[in-house]
Amino acid sequence: MYWDHLLTLADEVQYLWKRPVRASTVLFFLNRYLAVLGNIVVTVSLLSTDLPESSCQLFYIFHQFLLVVMQIIIGLLLTIRIYALYHRNKRVLTALLFIAAILTALAILSMFFRQSSQSKKSSVGCRTELTFISSVQIAAAWEALFLYDSTLFAMTLYRAYKTRHELHILRELRISLLVILLRDGSLYFGIMAFANALNIATFYYPLPYLRGVLTTFASSISVTMMSRLMFNLHKIADSGLYTSHMTTVTDDPFIAPPPDTLQSLG
Repeated sequence: MYWDHLLTLADEVQYLWKRPVRASTVLFFLNRYLAVLGNIVVTVSLLSTDLPESSCQLFYIFHQFLLVVMQIIIGLLLTIRIYALYHRNKRVLTALLFIAAILTALAILSMFFRQSSQSKKSSVGCRTELTFISSVQIAAAWEALFLYDSTLFAMTLYRAYKTRHELHILRELRISLLVILLRDGSLYFGIMAFANALNIATFYYPLPYLRGVLTTFASSISVTMMSRLMFNLHKIADSGLYTSHMTTVTDDPFIAPPPDTLQSLG
């Protein structure tokens, strides 16, 4: 994640630092730099041998809180993108927010209202021992996230298929389905969902100290993919995150299709 941040710093300056600040911009910076600062704290707790044992439980709680906040931010960014892909359809947005609210509530209950876990100091830093029941309860939170990511992934694939059909009708705007999938972020969604699936599998591992070992990895992958998605959108369309799929897939993404074309597709 840190290496990718360095690789994309020039894009960040070009597409975000020099543009007007919007709600999506604020969410982007929270997503990008909250993870940078939070993971430093988590790494210190895992590797430092000078910490008092009493602080280990506090570091564990901080890590769980950080993960929840990060996933909420990423979920909001992905929801905004789907909202744009579906022509800012209020019903789609309402349905997504309703599903997200239910899954978020379930995730918070699973993360913070469960059997207590023990965080102890070891020779190389703090380690958390999760019982199997506690581990399954935490896995439920990540499974809720995986379900939401999968829902957004399916909606993006469907929108890409519909767009391909619409462009086929227009004939002069033919474009391959693969390009639409790439530009509309389906692969980014897929990678995030795959990383979450790997993380979920670790919670069912028999050794207590290895349960949930990929949580930081999955979170970092999500942060990185979300950053890449937003940079990609800014590169292909001047209006950034709120670009509709019709603008996204034209040969010149800075030029929107004429009103009569949009009317014929409506």
